Amino acid sequence: MLFVFVDGSRAEEIESFKLIGVDGYVTLQYVQDAQMTDQPGTAARSRQAQSGFRNEIFVMTHSYVYHPNLMTLDIGGGPVLHSESFSGDSGEARARGALYNLSARATLLRDKPYTGSLFFSHLNPTVSVAPGQVLTQENTRYGFDFSLLAAASPVPLQAGFVRSHSQGRGADRLVDDRNDQFNLSASRSYGALGSTQVQYQTSHQASQSGSQNLPIQSSTASNQAVSVDTRLQFGDTRQYDLANLVSLNTQGYALGASAVPELRDGRFMLDLRVRHSDKLYSHGSYNYGHSSQGDLDSVTQAASAGLNYWPLKDLETSLGVRGDDNRTRQFVAQAHGIDGSVRYEQPLPIGVGQVSYGVRYDSRSQQSQALQTGVLGERVTLSGLAYVGLSHPHVIAGTPVVSNAGRTQTFVAGVDHVLTVVGNETRVQRLIGGRILDGEQVLVDYTYDVGGTYAYNQLDQTLSLNWNLSRYANGYFRYFTSAPRLASGSPSFPLNDVKSSIYGLRADLPFNPGLPITVGGGIEFEDRHETVSPYQRMAEDLYIQTDEPLFGLGNLRALLRRSRIDYALAAQNSDVRGYELRFWSRHWFGIDLTAALSAERDDAGLIPRQRSDGSIGLQWQERKFTLSSSLIRTREIQAGVERNRTTFQFLAKRDF
Repeated sequence: MLFVFVDGSRAEEIESFKLIGVDGYVTLQYVQDAQMTDQPGTAARSRQAQSGFRNEIFVMTHSYVYHPNLMTLDIGGGPVLHSESFSGDSGEARARGALYNLSARATLLRDKPYTGSLFFSHLNPTVSVAPGQVLTQENTRYGFDFSLLAAASPVPLQAGFVRSHSQGRGADRLVDDRNDQFNLSASRSYGALGSTQVQYQTSHQASQSGSQNLPIQSSTASNQAVSVDTRLQFGDTRQYDLANLVSLNTQGYALGASAVPELRDGRFMLDLRVRHSDKLYSHGSYNYGHSSQGDLDSVTQAASAGLNYWPLKDLETSLGVRGDDNRTRQFVAQAHGIDGSVRYEQPLPIGVGQVSYGVRYDSRSQQSQALQTGVLGERVTLSGLAYVGLSHPHVIAGTPVVSNAGRTQTFVAGVDHVLTVVGNETRVQRLIGGRILDGEQVLVDYTYDVGGTYAYNQLDQTLSLNWNLSRYANGYFRYFTSAPRLASGSPSFPLNDVKSSIYGLRADLPFNPGLPITVGGGIEFEDRHETVSPYQRMAEDLYIQTDEPLFGLGNLRALLRRSRIDYALAAQNSDVRGYELRFWSRHWFGIDLTAALSAERDDAGLIPRQRSDGSIGLQWQERKFTLSSSLIRTREIQAGVERNRTTFQFLAKRDF
């Protein structure tokens, strides 16, 4: 007799498509951004403004085809209804209609050792490009990524390609950038010994971005880079740390019909660190670099080695040797030297005292084949009204050229930025009446004086004394001397003999006069005697802040600060005075509130300047519903030019 047993439970059916989740949001956003610039001595006023409403619905779905490990789909999108207006000195423009957001990603074999995904997105965000300035963008991005993991390959591989296009327009800024980027990386693990990673990247970018108030030229940039990074740790107690990095890079710009010389750069680095015992460490490193760009060609080599030794618990000593060789078409320079330091800490009747001494001796020589050499594309970020010094001293007057990061625009000296010289240093400073955004990165090309053929020896010494009276207060003293002595030749600029003294006191003291608060501040004085640019500097600050909410409402912090520099041989003195007020509250009647006000001014420099910033932000959240708003007001005055900018944003969002 034949018996057939049938399981009453039903086998799970395989579905060709299954939706496993839905989420998204609805937003209503309003943005208003207005800027006014007044020029000195004229009745002319420049005004630029933009405002707009955005209503956005976005729904994201999560699903799979046949099985989650076969293919997962994350697809979402929705309409964006917008109404925008732009106005400026050149006229007005309005735009309204419907846009869309779309985001899609398909991931194949996500839990397999060979997995990848395809993706596409078309988004229309509102982004901040500078304090108090917003920009409406349209970003399209698509590509793929692929991974071959260790279970399927002895060398795990990851590859990806992305093509993106960003377009946007703000009150005075246009964005139009296209970028193709391919990445390929492979890694090899040696278990507990360490690993090696090889990475290749190539990209091509075309740009027509910049200020609407300055001609924009199209530019293209290409870049290829390959690197091999090895990190090893070995020894009986893993006391040896070895790092090796090899990199090759090429970069080129084309500006319309002209081109910037292609940059070719190669680097090699080897670094070994050894822990011989708890008291003795040693290290050694070697660096090699070769860079070529047009008429500029340089080969640099540097090597160093040293020891750190703790003979006693509170006594630290170090000793090091080094040497470097720099060869260019314009000059050949060599240097070698030795340095040492000792640091000791001792408990005192009141507090703890620390003393340290460092000494460094260098012997340098240079043979010059040309009077000058150049730099192409030094990256500098100009924030607020602060200046930034160029990396090389003795810059030739009239040679610096400042352009934006994409080289689509060349900024005008005296209109967009100003160049000043203090001693050997050349400084770049943003002008508020110009076209450089606050916080924008720029490129600087310039030529500097090589210095001729000469040799010199230099002895540097540093003495530091520190007295920690308690964990709340400390005083300190620093004394530094640098004594270069010419051995041969005649440099085209004087050697800089330096003697500097710094005195300082810092305190952060908690009090509780019915409410926990902290009062603190510091004062520092520097007297620097040197051949090139002697000066005296004084810096002071004082603050008070609550450590718990004031009257149960929120926390408050107030700060006063002042910094003065008086140069003996230059007119670029400064006397910066400022204050900051900040209030923040969390869940006050269900609202998170942040308010800040700050200002600073400098009337002592060649270009008097002042700046004030005020902002207030509110956010209220109830479950999945959020309301937020912010108001930012900035005012800058520099050399008589006044610029005022006001930005207001409001956002209502409902997640689901």
